[in-house]
Amino acid sequence: MITLRFTESAEEDVSFSLSPLLEAVHSWHVLTDPGHHALHVPWVRRCRRLPAALRRRMRENGSVVADYVPGFFESLAGDHDADFADQLAAVRTLPPALLAAELAQTLIDTTRYTGHRLVEDPAVRDAVLAGLRRTDTAGAARLDGILTDPLAVLEDTLTVLEDYWSAAFADEWERVEPSLYESIARAGARIAHQGLFPMLRTLAPQIRVDPGRRTLRLDRPHDHDITITRERPVTFTASHYVWPHVRVTCDNPWPLRITYPALPLAPASAARPTSQEDTLTALRALAAALRLQIITHLAAQSRTTQELATLLGLSASVTSRHLHQLTQAGLTTTHREGYYVLYTLNPTRLDQIATALTTLTPRHEA
Repeated sequence: MITLRFTESAEEDVSFSLSPLLEAVHSWHVLTDPGHHALHVPWVRRCRRLPAALRRRMRENGSVVADYVPGFFESLAGDHDADFADQLAAVRTLPPALLAAELAQTLIDTTRYTGHRLVEDPAVRDAVLAGLRRTDTAGAARLDGILTDPLAVLEDTLTVLEDYWSAAFADEWERVEPSLYESIARAGARIAHQGLFPMLRTLAPQIRVDPGRRTLRLDRPHDHDITITRERPVTFTASHYVWPHVRVTCDNPWPLRITYPALPLAPASAARPTSQEDTLTALRALAAALRLQIITHLAAQSRTTQELATLLGLSASVTSRHLHQLTQAGLTTTHREGYYVLYTLNPTRLDQIATALTTLTPRHEA
């Protein structure tokens, strides 16, 4: 379990960022296991048009991003002026021992060992390599190469990333960057109007917030209990392609970071004025247990009418009527993927309603 504890001045100890390098890495992670990333099926399909040689090289180096994402990809992630090339250059200046430890961690059982132990303890390294040779000879050869010459492995990985960026992700970053900044702006507005903890509750379902104890918790296989201070701040990094994960970096020497999924913005045409009548329409749509359950399911991911009907134990026709009311109120949007119509939660609309309600009364601290 990871526990973050916030002081009374928590708003001053929190920052937000986005990162072109980290976003490219998360999109590459999506391509290593498309079946777990339904939201990103359109990107998976677009990447089928990449040159065959590049796709092969991405598969060969995919273990670097398939599970554990090395902390060095977060280099300059808090610098809003750093571009993709700046971030790659920063990675290349890191000490080889640190690079070896992070790369090794992508291939080992991190609940038993860390990459740093393999680098620092020859006995541990030999035991892990011997065990891996019995079950995964290719993985053992790659791990041996990482520990012997981490700079060569790193350069292979970064060269693949550069080619992937040039071939596809530079244009994709231009598309998603504005929505990530908009997500950060929404989070800032929520903090300003409601305080830190109401904002934290909106980031991802996996994040558990206790305003009374001033804590944020995430289930993880390792334990950390960290007090957020001016000297140990936390950065929340908005990402489109990290979904459905929430990634936490809390081991030295990397800064404390939570990378959270910023869901795509609703189309501009879905924006509505927040008049009293408009607010009432949305509140009436929300004032039913079944529709609130629908909102909860859609907060996790986009779904079809049939999927929601199964989850709710209702017929498709009844579910469709509830979805129609939510869509009419602007709380959900729809888009088609092949034969299916997917319903997606409209977080911008929820923010508008929340802001309209908070302006009715003086702000109270959580």
